[in-house]
Amino acid sequence: MEQAIIRKLKDGTLAPYRAVAKAKGTSLEAELREVIERNVPVPKLDPASRLALARKLQAKTLKPNGDSTAFIRWSRDTNAGRLPGSAGFEDDRTGD
Repeated sequence: MEQAIIRKLKDGTLAPYRAVAKAKGTSLEAELREVIERNVPVPKLDPASRLALARKLQAKTLKPNGDSTAFIRWSRDTNAGRLPGSAGFEDDRTGD
């Protein structure tokens, strides 16, 4: 287990944490531990890694199929497929 001692905090800095800890029925130490563990800094990615991650996420994203008019009409006319006798959406466009 790691430990840290923090000195020279301004007066009143811990009061909000004490109030939250009291409301939760925990100790000040437990509240501060939770705050520190919940807010661990995330290391920044270099530009190449960031670009690679963006492309990976983009590849997993559904691509729009162009004009959404047919889907909007189907959704409106069938209450998004919930009306009796309405089949699933089928795009009747050709060439896309």
